Amino acid sequence: MFFLKKHNRKEDNKRSPLQNPKILEVNLIKDEVRISFDWNKNLSVLVIVLFITSLFVAEIYFGLDWWEKQEILNAQVISEDIAQVSREISEVRTKTEDAIAYRDKTIEVTRLLDEHIYWSNFFSWLEKNTLNSVKFGSFGGDLTGIYSLDAKTKTFAEVSWQVKALLNDPLTKLAEVTQAASSASKGDDQEAEVSFTLMLEVSPEIFKK
Repeated sequence: MFFLKKHNRKEDNKRSPLQNPKILEVNLIKDEVRISFDWNKNLSVLVIVLFITSLFVAEIYFGLDWWEKQEILNAQVISEDIAQVSREISEVRTKTEDAIAYRDKTIEVTRLLDEHIYWSNFFSWLEKNTLNSVKFGSFGGDLTGIYSLDAKTKTFAEVSWQVKALLNDPLTKLAEVTQAASSASKGDDQEAEVSFTLMLEVSPEIFKK
């Protein structure tokens, strides 16, 4: 009679993996992708990127260099403008100083001319009120009208007459002799002279005539 040889299930289970080795090729990691790097293709991309970056850096460098040169030129222009303005200010200051000096000289000359006119008025007035026998020498005073005059004459009487002549003028405020001395001495044949100092005060109105 026919009979089938009973197989042992446990033995089959142990043998089956060995008899079917393709089972090991099953991809147990889901979505696993094999990655490879194409050097030829990516090297060209890298070169392009480096070239563009170099252009960008060069543009920035030359841009900054151009900006620096422009700033230097602007600074030079400003420096030249400042120097020009300084020269103009110096010239204006010099002209101003010259103008001020000229003005001061003009004022001084005008004052001297005015004083000359004033003194001319005073001397004309003094000459009009001076006796023929009296001679005035040095004097001191100013435009306030107060003077000290040294004079000489022949006698003491003429000194008095001179004072009286001055007092008779309405512009005379004060006329007095502070000192007087005669040069005559015993046995001297020379003509005697009387020297005297006259204090004189006149009205300032004399300088306006």
